[in-house]
Order: sequence, then C-alpha cells, then structure tokens
Amino acid sequence: MKKIIILFILTNSLQVFSKKSEKITFKSQHKTRSINQTAESIKISFTGDLIIHNDLYLKIMKDKNQDFSILWKKTIPLFEKADFSYLNLEGAVAMGIDRKLKDRGDVGFTYDLDVYSGTNFLFNYHPKLIDALIKTGVDIVSTANNHTFDRGSIGVDKTIDALVEKNLTFVGTRKAGSTSQFYTTTKIKNFNIAWISCSEALNGFKDKKSQILLCFDQKNELLNIIKNLKSDKTIDAIIVLPHWGQEYKHEPNQKQIQLSYELAEAGAIAVIGSHPHVLQPVEKYVTKDNRETFIAYSLGNFVAYQKNIERKSSALIYLDFEKTESGETFISKYSYEPTTRTGADIYPARHLPEVVKHVEKFLGPLDSVDP
Repeated sequence: MKKIIILFILTNSLQVFSKKSEKITFKSQHKTRSINQTAESIKISFTGDLIIHNDLYLKIMKDKNQDFSILWKKTIPLFEKADFSYLNLEGAVAMGIDRKLKDRGDVGFTYDLDVYSGTNFLFNYHPKLIDALIKTGVDIVSTANNHTFDRGSIGVDKTIDALVEKNLTFVGTRKAGSTSQFYTTTKIKNFNIAWISCSEALNGFKDKKSQILLCFDQKNELLNIIKNLKSDKTIDAIIVLPHWGQEYKHEPNQKQIQLSYELAEAGAIAVIGSHPHVLQPVEKYVTKDNRETFIAYSLGNFVAYQKNIERKSSALIYLDFEKTESGETFISKYSYEPTTRTGADIYPARHLPEVVKHVEKFLGPLDSVDP
C-alpha cells in the first residue's frame, strides 16, 4: 500500500509534523495533457465551518437588507472560481423553533437568543441565511455536525424543509421517520458526484429517530454506503464529509487518520473534514488499487467569531476533476486561496504574509497565481 504523507509520518505512535508542508501534486500535473486534450473538467471548492456567532449576528441585525452575506461578501469571487461549492452549515435553520423546542411560527427577522441564537452552544439561524448562501454561490451544505440537534428533532426537520424550499442541496440528515439514504448526488457538467456526510458527536443529544449518520459508531454502515456507490457505474466520484476530531487541535488524531484511509480504500476520492475550528493537514493518499485520493482533515472556520489567527484563518480549497478516456474520474489539481477575519469581516488573505505563513503550514505552499 502506498502512502504519500504530506505533513506527517505515520508510525505506530503519534504523528510527527513538519513545520511546513510540501506541495501536493497529482499524476496529471506532471504530464502535458496527454490523457485527453479536450477532456471536460470541473472545479469544486470546499471550505470550513459556518457559524453565525453572537457578534456576527448582531451585525446582521443592523443591515437594512437582512443579508448574512455582508459578513463574507469579499470572498464571493473565490466561490465564483468554482463550478460547484461546499461548506459545513453548523447549526439549525429552523424557523420559529425556540430553545424549548416549541414551534412559535414566523416571529420575523429577529435575534432574541430564544428562537434565533448564535451563542450558548445552541445555534439556530433565520432561513434568510440560506438565501445568502445561494447568493454567494454555495451549491451544497453538510447538515451533519455536533450542532445538528440544537433545536431537537423538529429542528432537523425544519432545517430540511427550509433547504428544500429554497432549493439548496444538502447532505447529512433526514427527516424523522424517513428511511432515505444518507447521501445525495449532484450533476456537475457531465460528472455525477456522490456526497456523504457524518458526524462524530452530537453534543450529548440523542438521535432517537435515526436522522444522522455517526462517523465512528456507524462506521460499517458508512463504509458499506461508499462501497455500494463505488459499484454503481453511474457515479463518477464519491466525496465524504466527516465532522470529527478534537477542537482547536492542529493535528488529526489516530481515529481520523485510520478512518480517512478506510474511506479512501472503500472508494472515496476525497475526504473533507470539519469541526476542530482550526486548520489540520492535507494529504494525498494512494490506495491499494493505485487511486490517488485527497484528504483534508479540517478546514477550520470559514465564518465564526473566535480569537487568534488559528481560529480566524481558513481557506477555500479547490479540487479539479477530469476523466480518462475510459471514463474513470481522477483529481487533476489541488489549489487553495486563504481567508481570514477582522472584526465581522471575512475576506481573502493572499496579501497578508502572517496569514499565508500560517495556512501554508497545513495546506502546503500557496500558488503564485490564483486557482
């Protein structure tokens, strides 16, 4: 089995990280487009957690247009570089559901810390947030994370209702009583991409109605889903989105590393993690059947109100996908653009040496040109 370790050496003990990562390249980047000169390609962007913390929500409440995207409007051009974009939606978007899980109906665009809140570890956002994500260019969100049940089972249902009503694709949860699969598929040009999302923890809440997939506790089910999708000839690529790891730790733990390899061996082409609220390393992993796969253990905070450069800085990473003449999908390029936050303003950070230096430790050298 080949393992190309970008930031660490896997041993029988803990991982040893270098101070700065090496550049990740894929086989096709060493060739002169000899596979198929006219091959169609797609670029998918990925970023980290979106949490509308208290101070951010207060800024939104002062905006006459009630537009959440004013927080990150300067990053919209980064989303526009991609054909399709993903982020982790951390918290409920459950209209009218208060902290006691009572449905109070449409109480308007308010921030009362009861129905809508971005503090006390119980998050619920007004559905106008979904409009802002669509405006930004976000095409799919994960709803599987430790804040999924911040408004209970009814909050999960209401969040799904809001996403479906506004036609924003999601993956990671299902409505109470549903037996639908824990994956979704999207058509991006001529690529049919399968997405699977799971969470390691639920902040002590119980999933009594089987609305979410647990990364480790239901690992066998997760792997079987991937294997079944891999055997489906209509699926071109499988992307797994685990919400896992230890908060504020820059190193993935042994469980994350082991599971990421198992996901890749089962058939995933990319594993894009979230939850630690800081960046963790990226890695190219070559499977037993010689497939090049990509792992990002954590992309940190895209939108959040937390201190220090470690929790303020993130990135949009880009994976380019192409097909061989026989129809096999492969990753042809990896790149990224760093982001950071000052006050309530999230923006591109290529021009900030301190941010670039920090991000490069985990995502590799920043290209001299835009993705």
